Amino acid sequence: MANDFQNMVTPPGVAVYPHLTTPDTKFDANGVYKVSLSLTEEEAAPLIERVEQVQEEATGMIPPGKRQKLSDPPYYDEMDDQGQPTGRVIFKFKMKAKVNTKDGRTLEMSPKLFDAEGTLMTDVESIWGGSVLRISADLIPFYVAAVGAGVSLRLKAVQIIDLKTGGGAGAESYGFEATKGYVAPQAEELVEAEFAADAEDF
Repeated sequence: MANDFQNMVTPPGVAVYPHLTTPDTKFDANGVYKVSLSLTEEEAAPLIERVEQVQEEATGMIPPGKRQKLSDPPYYDEMDDQGQPTGRVIFKFKMKAKVNTKDGRTLEMSPKLFDAEGTLMTDVESIWGGSVLRISADLIPFYVAAVGAGVSLRLKAVQIIDLKTGGGAGAESYGFEATKGYVAPQAEELVEAEFAADAEDF
């Protein structure tokens, strides 16, 4: 059945609270790999259309006589600190770190990580928010009586276009651009060193 699920690959987007190298165990002791991806409304539109198509198919899973209830979609409008739309849409992707099979086995899962050239990476220590990623995921239709029919985005693989580690998101991810003004001492020393290196080349 897994091969029957539709797959989708996102355009490059900005990672929000990624757990891609180690699973999040806050609400699930077995752990969950997950990432939210921020896209522009234009980039998000075709993905939303596909999610809505699969959600429509999921309504066929509602038992006869049950109320036609829909679960919240796996995306939402991004809001700024004042509660105003930013013009971006955030998609939520998840993968269970452990899956218990019907025959009693426990399978350990993790998303495959690729670099920008498509090379499989096995030594990524951390991926921080602000990284630019593409996500490959399956669209999984479901029906749960408590929440209704819906679609989940099952994380499969990640392509890392721009990796942020250790320092978290950079100024660019918050909408800041370089301008004239105060420069931190460490940055001043770095600029002076770069000028000195350039001078040696002449």
